[in-house]
Amino acid sequence: MKHCLKYLLLICGFLWFSLSCTPPAADHRAEDPDLDAPGILFIDLFNGVDVIPDTTNWKRCTYANNAWSQHFEHVEGYENVRVEDGFLKLSATREGEHYKNGGIRTRKGFPGNTRVEVRARLTKQVRGGFPAIWQMPVGAPAWPRGGEIDLMEWVQGTPDQIYQTVHTFYINGPEGSAGVTNPNPDRAFDVTQFHLYAAERTDEAVIFYVDGEESWRYENIRAEETEVAHNQFPFMHYPFDIILNFSLGGTLNGNTTWAGVIHNEELPGELWIDWVMVSAVESVMTNN
Repeated sequence: MKHCLKYLLLICGFLWFSLSCTPPAADHRAEDPDLDAPGILFIDLFNGVDVIPDTTNWKRCTYANNAWSQHFEHVEGYENVRVEDGFLKLSATREGEHYKNGGIRTRKGFPGNTRVEVRARLTKQVRGGFPAIWQMPVGAPAWPRGGEIDLMEWVQGTPDQIYQTVHTFYINGPEGSAGVTNPNPDRAFDVTQFHLYAAERTDEAVIFYVDGEESWRYENIRAEETEVAHNQFPFMHYPFDIILNFSLGGTLNGNTTWAGVIHNEELPGELWIDWVMVSAVESVMTNN
């Protein structure tokens, strides 16, 4: 009996040790992209020793009176942005009476005929949260005439799907804000798992991907009238930067935002970015 008990304790100890040494599945890092692959224009693996992302490539998102950036008002530095354990971690928090977003964007834009890829996950769903991975034109006229490309957005109203959307003046008009989004999204999508979000921007279309599979595309209709053509497909007229943020919604100017009411008990939340890469489209097609 003593021998059996001894063996049982040894087995239990081995199992405990094995489980304690196994990292959580959600934190698992996939193999990093090949740094020597042809056509790479930009890449950040967030593997540096500095807790602040490389300031030669990135800058902080700042306050404006709109839904996604209103809660940068009380952000003083990089308190909601950090590089840790090989990830960029963007936090949405509440400190006292103030909400704080976490967000950065590239210092430069990238040309057309490129593919942007971002591997990311949410640590949990936060009602009222407004995490996003997206692109905006550099040097364009007032929004939305230069366009907008949203690789990933999540809101509490549709917790089991993400939005991949484009905005143009042709779609939105002078007053609209809805844009046009994937008509057939995956409605059993787990945003708390790592996924690879991507968008290609060419003269033919803006093409969206999730985990390497095309999810939908917004095509250039090649309108004959120059102004209509520009309004419908402005995506090759400007370089586009990359924005990564975990914002909070709530109310803006007395109205509830698209992200909805913020549930304080669910804060803080985090968006983890494993890596960001921009490649020439021709090279992506060749490598695939």
